[in-house]
Amino acid sequence: MSPLPALSPAGTLVDGEPKGLPRTRKLVLLVIFCLVQFLDDFNYSALFSAIPAIEISMGMTESQSTWILTASQLTF
Repeated sequence: MSPLPALSPAGTLVDGEPKGLPRTRKLVLLVIFCLVQFLDDFNYSALFSAIPAIEISMGMTESQSTWILTASQLTF
């Protein structure tokens, strides 16, 4: 039998350095994530300030109204 030839290392699917996101796309993503975080905080604070009115309109006790916040947090 003849000796096997030396094999070269296997090539990769992507040659060279990985390319990152452009600066403008990074900034757009940052703005979007900040806006989403603001809307989430605003939604939670709006519900928190509406709890007394919800208690009165539904005839709930204070301990029962805590379930409104819990249900909101579990849902969203």
